[in-house]
Amino acid sequence: MDITPSPINAVGSVSLACHPGVFLVEQDYEIILLCGCPAMASVVVDGRTFTDSINGVMRSDTDVHKIKVPTSLLDKAKAYRVHITPLADHCNYYPKPSPTEAYEYDFTPVPAEGEVKAYVLADTHGQVTVPAETALAHGNFDLLLLLGDIGDSAATKEQVTTLHHLTSAITGGRFPTVYVRGNHDTRGYMAEHLHEYIPTRSGATYYTFRTGSVWGVVLDCGEDKPDTNIEYGLPETGGVADFLPFRNAQTDYLRSLVENADNTYKAEGITRRIALCHINFTYTDRPFNDKNPTLYEKWIGWLNEIGIDMLICGHEHRVGLQPDDYFHGNPTPQFGTLLTSAHCDHPKPMGGGHASGEFTGTALTFTEDGVKYVFTNHKGEELDFS
Repeated sequence: MDITPSPINAVGSVSLACHPGVFLVEQDYEIILLCGCPAMASVVVDGRTFTDSINGVMRSDTDVHKIKVPTSLLDKAKAYRVHITPLADHCNYYPKPSPTEAYEYDFTPVPAEGEVKAYVLADTHGQVTVPAETALAHGNFDLLLLLGDIGDSAATKEQVTTLHHLTSAITGGRFPTVYVRGNHDTRGYMAEHLHEYIPTRSGATYYTFRTGSVWGVVLDCGEDKPDTNIEYGLPETGGVADFLPFRNAQTDYLRSLVENADNTYKAEGITRRIALCHINFTYTDRPFNDKNPTLYEKWIGWLNEIGIDMLICGHEHRVGLQPDDYFHGNPTPQFGTLLTSAHCDHPKPMGGGHASGEFTGTALTFTEDGVKYVFTNHKGEELDFS
């Protein structure tokens, strides 16, 4: 679809802080609403109402809502309506809601057949304007992939909600997004509350998705150093990192996908399979690998079994196809690892660099023949590394 920014088209004026994010998680879209004040919220699709409630009680003492809608329903309806109702007084009898504000959105699903076009941003580190300009300058894509470190940390709500404002600026609530947590997203006071603001599978930041002919698995390494690193507090006095069990759980999750292949990555109509992770765990010389050097070998073994076409990552602040000799373990990856974002307009292949007001992202095209990629800067220029 042709991508152009759009303002919020509200019947009200203040209750929705930015456009919704429509995030792919398993068989659903998780529509995330960031409100300008605490409120109740619901989403209407083709006459069906989906609410944010807990045990039968509408959530009102929050300004962020996550509402699940089946992908098949929204893909068919191609439109949805958001209702936001501030609640001035949630008293025990006769609560007093304010007038409901309604927001109408058209929605364009990823094509069910043929090519799928995606744009990838990672490591925006609290920026919105220039990364959004980079994606919009390329235009003409169906799916937005945000591969972590979207905020600079999880220290404040403002950093966490960079995700919502960046998604809003690019998609306008009109087409889907996939989100991957980055290591900076695990740092700070809001890190333990991050699941309230981001798409998850029942709280887990790893999951699969299916859109059009593309199947993907989102993985999450957590931090990029061992849990015992002093950056996370001294373990003997109570460190804040506990990622090793979390990574081991993902090994079991990958095994379960293989055991249920016919209902996951081998389902009818799937022609391309990818893995998304903020950190390129196929780079062996990583300090977070020191305490369990075989863990990522297990991940690679299961991904080989799944037959992914590509592992797509951020983290390195550079772009290019990672050299095969970066991995020293066994088994070797039967797929390439693509690095996707840089903070400059003309990065060297696999080279880093930072320049204020500049950014480079990656445009992907999924075809029957494979995954094609091109790097584009914030001026919309394609970078030729041949």
